[in-house]
Formats: sequence, C-alpha cells, structure tokens
Amino acid sequence: METEVDILRREPVFRHFYELCQIPHGSGNEGPIGEYLLNWARELGMEAERDEAGNVLIRKDASPGREGAAVTMLQAHMDMVCEKAEGVEHDFAKDPIRWVVDGDELSTGGRTTLGADDGIGVALAMALLADETLAHPPLEVLFTTMEEEDLSGAERFDTGKLKAKYLINLDHVHDDEILCGSCGGMQVDLRVPLAAGAPRAEDRAYRLSVTGLKGGHSGEDIHRGRDNANILLLRLLLALEECCDFRLGPIKGGSFRLAIPRDAEAVVWFDAKNEPLVRERLALSERAFHGELPSSAGSIRVTLEPADDAPAWASEPDRVLDALSLAPDGIFQMSEAFPGIVDTSDNLGEVYLDERGLHCVLEIRSASESRRTYLFQRLQRLAALLGGECAFSNEYPSWSFRRDSTLRGLCGGTYHELFGEPPKFLVVHAGLEVGCFFGTKHDLDAVSLGPNCRDFHSPTETLQISSVRKEFRYLRAVLSAIE
Repeated sequence: METEVDILRREPVFRHFYELCQIPHGSGNEGPIGEYLLNWARELGMEAERDEAGNVLIRKDASPGREGAAVTMLQAHMDMVCEKAEGVEHDFAKDPIRWVVDGDELSTGGRTTLGADDGIGVALAMALLADETLAHPPLEVLFTTMEEEDLSGAERFDTGKLKAKYLINLDHVHDDEILCGSCGGMQVDLRVPLAAGAPRAEDRAYRLSVTGLKGGHSGEDIHRGRDNANILLLRLLLALEECCDFRLGPIKGGSFRLAIPRDAEAVVWFDAKNEPLVRERLALSERAFHGELPSSAGSIRVTLEPADDAPAWASEPDRVLDALSLAPDGIFQMSEAFPGIVDTSDNLGEVYLDERGLHCVLEIRSASESRRTYLFQRLQRLAALLGGECAFSNEYPSWSFRRDSTLRGLCGGTYHELFGEPPKFLVVHAGLEVGCFFGTKHDLDAVSLGPNCRDFHSPTETLQISSVRKEFRYLRAVLSAIE
C-alpha cells in the first residue's frame, strides 16, 4: 500500500530530495553526496566536475534558441546541520533522514533536523537541470560544501571558472520574498582557565538541567524571542547563588554555535541540607520562565537530580557566572536601512566547563564589518578581565545590497505576473554563500530564493509541501524569462 511519502516522491523535486535524505551529509561528510551528484549529472550527459573542497559544478547548455541568453548560475549547499531531539537514537554518519508527512508539512516528526537547509535547494536545482521541457539560458549549477560550518567550500571555489552574469542562490526560507543581501559573521572561542579541586566533604553532586526550549537558527530566528538555554542555565545558577554556597562541576550547554541552544545542564555541588530550599528557588525560576515564554511554557523543564556518577572535582563559580553574565547574547543592533531586520547579533551557542576551565563558543553576525569587530573586541576585553583569552575563526563575508539589479527586477516582475502580487524585497540576518562569489566576479547580479521552511537547525524543522511546488513553478518561469 502506497504511503503519503511514496505519493510525494512521484514529483521530481521531492524524489530528488528523498534520495538526498538517504545519504548522510553533515558538514565535513559531503563526500558521498558529492559523488552521487557527480554521477547523476554525468549519467544525464551534463558536464560535471568536483574540486579539492568537494564542491560540485555542473554545466548544461542552453535550450534551443536560448544560446544567447545570459549565463545563469544556480547555487545551493550540500551539507546540513545535524541536530536531534533528546532521547532520539540517530547516527548522522550512517542513518537516513526519516520523513513524516502531515497535511501540507514535511518533517521528521520532531526527531531530527530534516536537512531542507539546503537539501531542498539542491533538489530544486536537480529538477530544473533534468527538466527537458524547460526553456532556459546556459546554466552553471554549483553545489558547495561546509556552508553550515564556515562557508569554506564556497570560499575555496575558483570563481574564475564561472561565466555567469546572474546568480540565483537557493537557500532562502520564504517563498514570497526575494533576498537581496545577507550578513557576515565569525566564530568566537572564549576560554577562561580555572583551578578545579576536590569537592568539599559536606557537599553532594546534583545535575541541574533546563530542557525543552524551541531553539532555531541563530540568525533567521534570533528576533523571534526564543530564549537561549545557556542563558536560562545561568539564571538558575544565579538563583542558586542566592540561597546556598555551591561549587560547579561539568557544564554542557548547546551543541552548535549556529543553533540557538535548546538544552543545557550543569553539575552543582552543595550541602544536601539545602536541597529543599534550592528546589523551592528553582521552582520559582521555572514558573518565571513559563511566564516569559508563553508559547513554549509547556515544554520547558527545570530538573535537579542527584549526580552520584559525577567526576570528583569542583570549581569556584564566580568567574563562570561573570563570563556568562557579561558575554553578549541576542540582538545587538537593528537595521536602520531595513526596519524590522536585525543588523548585528551574537549567539552564545555552546558552553563547556571541565577541569581545565570554561570554554564558550559564540557566533557573531553583522551586516557591518565594523560592528562585528566591535563585538569581538568586547569579548576580548571580557576574556582579559577574567584572565582568559579570545580568538576568532570561520569568518565569512557579507553580501551587500545592490541598488541597481536587473535580476532582482526580472524576478520581481515574474513573481507579480505569476501570483498577482508583488514579492517582498529584503536583506536577511543570516550568512549566505553569495558574498563568497564576488572575488573575481565583481559585477555578479544575485538574488536568493526558496520555499517556506521553519525551525532550521532544530528537530522541529518543517518544509511546506505546497510552497516547494510553488517555488519550482516560479523558478521555471524565471529561467524562461532570462534573456
């Protein structure tokens, strides 16, 4: 008996996306999916190559009569963020992504990330390449690696190979928008050395946890009011400080700097006689969290359990609390040019404490290099005050808004003609690879498009099925209109 998934796979875009979901492709593990795409293109008679960074470039000649049209590049990234819900057994190095169809929504049923970021962009490009009924200009299709980690695939790609005048990036998440710019960013590692010693004889170890937050993309969702589990854990520790003397054992908060943390936990050592008072104070904090975050109140849980298996060391909490309290997190500056759009933010994505000290991993995003630098300088000074150090890595460029864009006008006009209303034009507070392609292609004219998706970088990631169909129709019309 055919399932809803079987029926959906009859459609070219979803058939390609399903096949991609059968191949593990987390960042750094794009080899198998790259090989699959390379062989797929060559079997269809297209020119295809793969570079040292694992990027796959496919070329297809123009359809008859369109040979003189502007060479157009379609671009999407092969890798995905690998996040799973608490308690879910899934090995992203070997297990396929499970599909669940619920009406107009495709997801994993809340188990893992779906990989629509950016597997659906790859699938759309594949369906366009395989469509022999489509009137199209000469096409260059680039599938890149390591976008979710550091954009190094796009940055290492030799843009001198490209002849494209236009670039259509397929990594946006709203089908009624045409994206015209994106922010740059950097990873920041803040480290504070701490001396760990033996726990006090009268203390007992407890595991303090906060779970059940919504999480999400550290750029796309930073303005949605979803709290950061690392910050809530800090607040619990501050509340603990008010009612008893305690020490800290291991901390683990968040799992990826590009995702807003959903869960965080710390081992805390304190005298067991204070447990009733501590539980009372933590219950007050949990109620406060529920009041502050009404849409996720039913999911947020604060727990305190004995941790008799905790390693037998403990650190003084002061410098940990100082670092977490003073490290910037969340929106730093809104855009003046684009009202309602975030210009600069910082995500305290990962927090670790072990016997050697504290390690925080943050992601700074900004449309402005100067503001990005300023936030890093603040973190440098904080690290210095705490006797630690701060370094940045994985820096990537912004994509600046272009006031005169032929491609933007063509895409806008085509959308209006197809759907009876104009699209929205905006820049986005997320890092896209578009900015990496201007090195030798200064006059490249670019937009970013894509179907409706939500909760990227989270197990609750969802893709709207009807929107994928709409986007495929729209992209066919855009390519047909390019002269």
